[in-house]
Amino acid sequence: MPLRSHYHLTVDKRLWYFAPTPKLPSANSFIRKTLYDMAGLTNMYNHNTTMNLFFRKVLQVVLIGFVLIVLLLVGWLGYVFYLTIQNDRACGGQITMIKESNYTQNDEELQRVLDNYSAKKAGVGLQATVIFPDGTVWSGVSGYANHEKKCPLTLDHHLYIGSITKLYTATLVMEQVENGTIALDDPLSKWIDLPYAKKITVGMLLNHTSGIPSYTEDPWFLVQWFGFPRKQWQPDELMAVIRNKELKFEPGSRHEYSNSNYLLLGVILENVTGKPYGVLLRELTVNRLGLEDTYYLNYSKNILIANGYDETLLHLGRRNLAGFCRSMETGAFSAGGILSTSEDVAFFVHSLFTGRIIDSSTLAQMKAFVDAPDKDVPLQRGYGLGIRNLVIGGENIIGHTGTIPGYSGIAMHNEGKHYTIVILSDLSVIEQTQLFEEVQHIVVDRLQMRKQQIL
Repeated sequence: MPLRSHYHLTVDKRLWYFAPTPKLPSANSFIRKTLYDMAGLTNMYNHNTTMNLFFRKVLQVVLIGFVLIVLLLVGWLGYVFYLTIQNDRACGGQITMIKESNYTQNDEELQRVLDNYSAKKAGVGLQATVIFPDGTVWSGVSGYANHEKKCPLTLDHHLYIGSITKLYTATLVMEQVENGTIALDDPLSKWIDLPYAKKITVGMLLNHTSGIPSYTEDPWFLVQWFGFPRKQWQPDELMAVIRNKELKFEPGSRHEYSNSNYLLLGVILENVTGKPYGVLLRELTVNRLGLEDTYYLNYSKNILIANGYDETLLHLGRRNLAGFCRSMETGAFSAGGILSTSEDVAFFVHSLFTGRIIDSSTLAQMKAFVDAPDKDVPLQRGYGLGIRNLVIGGENIIGHTGTIPGYSGIAMHNEGKHYTIVILSDLSVIEQTQLFEEVQHIVVDRLQMRKQQIL
């Protein structure tokens, strides 16, 4: 039998024996080292070998890190998917008590506006209410509360109203102004310890002339806002985001919209009254106005809530954001965290601007507008104490707009023609003012026709 190639025959003076063949370097390695030796570059050869080992280690670390990131991302996506299912209240489930609206009068013309827009936006959920000067009310809906299951939106569904919340917060503050517990020229330092607190007044917070940067524009906050979907933010944690930030401009010198202003107003309200913001809100809406469908937290598990959707985050198509609702609402707090219906919002706005909540002199202070150019709201002509002044379709109107991930809306009142229009949606971005103008055009035309009939 022939000998195997990895053994060789060894001879010495005493015996014959077989020994393993020593391991030889590969041809390529041998040739490369020989060439380096001939050129006197042995040290470079050894150096390159060390570098190869180093880069191989680095590559291993990078690959391990990449795998861990992928695993974490997959786990996070799975967790969000689970929360999305858990938080879904759009289709009713075990909810059996459906409160029908008292204002379901048929109005084909107004309904058509909602239906056309919803169809153009692939079934976006729309909920709208109009209060006419004579007190008659129309409410309508179109589209879906759950876009995947095609569960229709109803007047019983609640939606987050985003920065329309600011109108409520400002009203709560002005109630305290009437009571004498807060003054518009009180310094922020009276209640809150921030480096610049002595330079900023309550009035500056209300009309966004404080210069405080918006906490919702902080990148690390945004990472946490979305990264921890079940996190219940506390006001102190939100204030920590801006604690060491520099002012963007000298307080009182100009207007720049900032959610931090209304975060701080919510903290002031809680400090002054000793009550949580959600309790103060319910005292205003339920006890004073009889509006039972407006909440900040502490809502029943049995209420219907439309799922919120977004098409702008990473531009990955329409995404259901129901899994993020706890982080979203508590992260927005008194700047944008209220949950309500178009009817409740319309009656609140109408009550505010018709003198049912605060007296005329206090309301006049709220309507003291400063110049307030805003690239996000180009039709804005001024900003008061929690009130936007817009001109839409040639009509001078006051109220507020709102956007929060998953939802958007507009709530406006015309003081000259005495109508109120509110439109809420379950999509982060809609053409708020365009849709409002279409509804308003119908309302104004009818008022003009009635006026001509009287004449």
